[in-house]
Amino acid sequence: MDSLDPVFLWFDYSAQLLQRVCVLVTAAFVCIRIEWLRRALRGADIDWRCRLRVITVFGLLAMVGTHSGLVVDMERGGRIADWPLSFATGLSGSEAIINFRDLIVIVAGLIGGPWSGLGAGLLAGGERYLLGGFSALACGLCSPLVSLLAGLARHSWPEWAAAPRGAVVAGMVGAAVQKALILVIVRPWPAAVGLIEVTALPTLAVNALGGFLFFAVVRDLDRDRLEHLARQAELRALQARIEPHFLNNTLNAIKALIRLDPERARAYVVKLGEFFSATREYAGANSIMLGEALTQLRRYVDFQALRFADALEFREDVSAHLHACHIPPQSLQTLVENALTHGFPGPAKPFELTVSAEEKGDVLILRVSDNGRGIPPDRLADLGRRPVGSERGSGTALFQLAQVLALVFGSHAGLAVSNHPDAGTDVVLTVPKRNEPW
Repeated sequence: MDSLDPVFLWFDYSAQLLQRVCVLVTAAFVCIRIEWLRRALRGADIDWRCRLRVITVFGLLAMVGTHSGLVVDMERGGRIADWPLSFATGLSGSEAIINFRDLIVIVAGLIGGPWSGLGAGLLAGGERYLLGGFSALACGLCSPLVSLLAGLARHSWPEWAAAPRGAVVAGMVGAAVQKALILVIVRPWPAAVGLIEVTALPTLAVNALGGFLFFAVVRDLDRDRLEHLARQAELRALQARIEPHFLNNTLNAIKALIRLDPERARAYVVKLGEFFSATREYAGANSIMLGEALTQLRRYVDFQALRFADALEFREDVSAHLHACHIPPQSLQTLVENALTHGFPGPAKPFELTVSAEEKGDVLILRVSDNGRGIPPDRLADLGRRPVGSERGSGTALFQLAQVLALVFGSHAGLAVSNHPDAGTDVVLTVPKRNEPW
């Protein structure tokens, strides 16, 4: 009967750990459905803030994986012992923990990359080392090592790392690395061998099955990434739009200028090239800084002033400290296009166009105001919600801008159009204030 004891222990420990790892996988799946964490996982490779969030979440989950494990006492043949009451008490010199901490940090590396994995591994491994026990050093070193290896595997073989077999193999390799470190570091040798005999099968089983279960989480995240890429493609298609009337009118104005002032005409040809070069560059970005948008807007207004001469006055009221805020590309230009299309000419001359910006808490408010003809009330309520037909345009540009805002920010952004009591129109664009690209 004694010879069967290890087999019964393996099955008992495996069954207990698998129950607990299923609970933790469920918790991880719930966490990964939270939007701010999904954004962090998407940006973990390029943004240290996102990476820090991933490290914190997975480091904490890995600590839970440690404390969901089983304390075994090798002086009692690997039987389960009680958890220590505090860090001050710690594990005794004959105790170790069978757990799935390394599985969690391996997943952090597979999902978030090498730096996210290493950070989560250092957090969880450091906490395991502080718990003590005769295998503390080996187990504490194992967590950052296997998480870094998993992250490097994701970087080098992304398709393999995101496949079921990749997650299973990574979990099993993590278990093998831990056992190798125990053999190399833990002394006395008989205690190291005894610990491996007791923990090898449960650890392999938990890491293999747990890796497969976590693959479902990774696959869900991949679906989200594909949807995110599709939204980005749609955004860029909208942002790459150039108003054909603007191009035609600008070319006609330059053509007329060639006869009157050839040098000035050549200068405007250069400006037009710069304008389209910037438009092409910004069409490949999800966001640009407000300062860049204002520079591009000045080029656009310069071309309009070429057509309207002294009939157009343009003003800016934007504090320099707001120039670093990010906004959707072409959003300001769309508002100015709309003002010139529907407001010009107005009852008063010259046509005054003002662009302003202000911040209220974590919100950035952009405003384009004019003193033009205003918008008929029967069309005002529909602007931005659907294309609106009129003699001077269809309202499609504002509608497309509203679509961009909905794709990027959901309900956290807005577009409002209103008439002045005396004359003219206000268009207000509200977006979350962000100083980094999205």
